[in-house]
Amino acid sequence: MFKKTSDKSQIDMFSLPNFFLSDRSERFYGEEASWHNLFMTQVTLRVEESLFEPLYSKETGSPNASVRIMVAMMILKEANRWSDSQLFEQCRFNLLVRRALGLLNIDDPIPSESTCSCSGSERIVEHERQGNPNLLEETFTAVTKGQAQEFQVSGRSIRMDSKLLGSNIA
Repeated sequence: MFKKTSDKSQIDMFSLPNFFLSDRSERFYGEEASWHNLFMTQVTLRVEESLFEPLYSKETGSPNASVRIMVAMMILKEANRWSDSQLFEQCRFNLLVRRALGLLNIDDPIPSESTCSCSGSERIVEHERQGNPNLLEETFTAVTKGQAQEFQVSGRSIRMDSKLLGSNIA
């Protein structure tokens, strides 16, 4: 059964990692320009979960794990060339990876290995084999479109330093 992830995470002051970090570490952990906070705001929170609704039963089954977190985990896995076991180790114990996934409390659960490896990616592939659109491609398009709008990027003009016209002159 499809269930959308809540946009508002319940913050527990006893399980926030900030309280366990030194001042310098806490500043880095909370800095908006740090990779983990940028990934959370620019990727994880931009994943449109409703695209994945056709993968789940409407009548039966328990609610799905957070699609947003599972897609973000797939991206981190591929970007860092992690194996499944490395991915889950990082998601369990690396505070920066947990923050990038939007897991703000230290005791926020991650999707189980069986949910991510078996049902997640196999359902996406099977959905596409049935002639449906590629859900990950649609997700990346939506994420990129949202980023382009936020940063006011348009493709109407091309800067000359971006063209590589004279890349072999030297």
